[in-house]
Amino acid sequence: MDAISGKRRMGDGYEPHVDDIDGRLIYSLPVDSGHVSLSFEYEIEAGDLAVLLDDAYRRAVLHWVLHTKLQRTITGMAVEISQADFRALLSEILHSPIDDVERMIEAVNRQHNIRLQHYSRLDLAQER
Repeated sequence: MDAISGKRRMGDGYEPHVDDIDGRLIYSLPVDSGHVSLSFEYEIEAGDLAVLLDDAYRRAVLHWVLHTKLQRTITGMAVEISQADFRALLSEILHSPIDDVERMIEAVNRQHNIRLQHYSRLDLAQER
């Protein structure tokens, strides 16, 4: 997708961002793994963008959960994340009760031997 032809709705620089391209909202996330750097794009809805803009915590959680999972696809340790997979993840992180989000974070932490809270806090600190 050519972000230049669209309007940036969220994000700057090398971070997750949303562009409005011909009326479609596209969530893009750059992901590095070793010397490989890729950008992944998924379509979102206006309600998703509203949550991303209004809730910095959920925005940070989506960033790092998705980044962690996508890094595994780059290294061949996991299958690609389809639009349907992304939609399910997006629904769980953006639209579920916060207790469900916290349980999902803990599950990802265990599965990937990571502490997503650390990375989320880095995103939140940049918001200030």
